[in-house]
Amino acid sequence: MKKTLFVKPPDRFLDDEFVYQQLGPHYLQSYLSSNGFDSDLLVLYQKTFRIVPSMEASLGDLYMLAVFSGGDTYEGKFDIRFFEGYDIVGFSVMTPQAPDAYLLNTALKREYPHITTVIGGSHPRYYQAQVESLPEANSFDFIVPQDGWRPMLQIVSGEVSKGSSARTLVDKMSKLIDLPPPTRPVGLMQRYNFTIAGLPAFHSVTALGCPFTCHFCESGLERVRHFSFEMIEEDLATIASVQSTVGHKKKGIMFFDDVGLMSPVQVARLATRVSRAGFDTWRAFTHAYLVVKHKENLLLPFVETGGKRIGIGLETGSQKSLNLINKRNGKYQSVKEHYDAVVLANEQGVAVDAFTMIYPWEDETDLAETRSLIEFIASNPVNGFDETGRPLRNHVDSTIMSPYQGTKFFDMIEIGELPGVKIDTKEDPGQMYYKGLEGGSGWPYQETRLPRSVYEEEQAYRNSLRPSYR
Repeated sequence: MKKTLFVKPPDRFLDDEFVYQQLGPHYLQSYLSSNGFDSDLLVLYQKTFRIVPSMEASLGDLYMLAVFSGGDTYEGKFDIRFFEGYDIVGFSVMTPQAPDAYLLNTALKREYPHITTVIGGSHPRYYQAQVESLPEANSFDFIVPQDGWRPMLQIVSGEVSKGSSARTLVDKMSKLIDLPPPTRPVGLMQRYNFTIAGLPAFHSVTALGCPFTCHFCESGLERVRHFSFEMIEEDLATIASVQSTVGHKKKGIMFFDDVGLMSPVQVARLATRVSRAGFDTWRAFTHAYLVVKHKENLLLPFVETGGKRIGIGLETGSQKSLNLINKRNGKYQSVKEHYDAVVLANEQGVAVDAFTMIYPWEDETDLAETRSLIEFIASNPVNGFDETGRPLRNHVDSTIMSPYQGTKFFDMIEIGELPGVKIDTKEDPGQMYYKGLEGGSGWPYQETRLPRSVYEEEQAYRNSLRPSYR
C-alpha cells in the first residue's frame, strides 16, 4: 500500500497558527480511510511570527507537527528527511500558503523524485492557470482544483499514475452525501486555542459554497452544497468527545460557514443537534437582513441552546461601497439594516462579531461612515453575560480588501471598472491576505483612491476598539 501524507503549509501571516483546523486534509483523510487507505498528517508552522515576503522565507524557519494514522505524534524542527518514506504527498493550499507549498514541492522533487505530489485547495481552484504553468522543477504531479475526495482516491489506489508533466484532475460532486466527517485527531486538536463566550471551542462546517454573491469573495460564485445531517451529527459527537478527552468540562462549537443561521426552521434544526451533542455554547454566522427580517424568531432557538455570539459580515457603513459589494445578489440592502441587526441581536442577549473591510476606492467620507458604524457597534450594550459571568460585548474587526483571483472585484479592477484602483499583478501571492499579524492586512495595490497610510491608520483605529475578551 502506498504511504500517503497530507501537508498543511504554514500560515506565516497569522498571529497564531493553532486557532482553527484547516479542514480540507481531514475530510480527505477520513474519506480515504473509509475506502481502506490510511494516511498521516503534517502541520508546518512558525514558532516566532513575523511577516516577510514569503519567497524570502525558507523551510528551515519551520517546525513540524506530525499526526500519524495510529494516533501518535511527532514534533520538531523541519527536516526534509521526514518525507523519505512517503509515496504520495498532498498539499492543501490557500493562496497565502502557496509560496511555501512551492518551496517544499521543489525540495521534494529534487530530493525524493519517487514521491507523487498533489496540490488541492482554494489556491489551485482560483489560480489554476498559474499552478498549471509552474516550471518543471517545481511543478506538481497532480493538480486538483475542485473536490478532492475522488481524485485523491484515484491517486492513492493507483487508478491514475503520474506522468512526465502535471495532470489536472477535475471533479465536483453534485451532492455531498455519503461522506464521512473529518478526522479530529486528539494530538492535533489539543493544540488549538479558541474560545466562545469564555469556553474552549472547536469549529465545523455544515456546507460548502455560499448563496450570496459578494464581489470580494471567491465562494460567492459557488453553489451551496450541504453535508448530510447524519454526517454533521457524527462530527459534533466526535468533537464533543475530543473536548472531553483533552479536559474541557464545558464545550463550545463554531460553525464556520456562510449558511449558519439562515431561517427560523433551519436554526431550530441546527440548534437541536448542537444541544443533543452536549455543547454549552455555540457561534454561527448570519446576515444583517435576515436578523432584521426574522427578528427574535431567528435567534430564539440559538439563544435557548446556549448561543451567545453571532458573526455578521457588515462590511461597510458606506452606502456607496455597500451598493458596489452586491451583498444580496442584486437586491438593495441599506446600511441602516446593519445598525438595526446589531440592536436586535444585542436585545436578545447575543453579541455580534462584526466584520468590516476598507476598500481601495473609498474616500474620507466613506471611511468616516464606516467609522461611525464601528463605533456604534463597539459601544452598544449587550443584554447578557458569557459563560464566566462577564458582560457580553460586541467585537469589531477591520481588514483591507485583497481582490483574489476568482472574485468579481478582481475582474472589475483588471478591466478598469473601478477608477483609481490598480492591482500589482507581480505581487507575491503569499502577501495577499485579509487579516494578519497585529491586525494588519496585505497590500496588493499599485494605485488606490487614498494613500496606503490613510487606510492603515483607519484600520488600526477601528481594531483598537476591540474589547479585551469575547
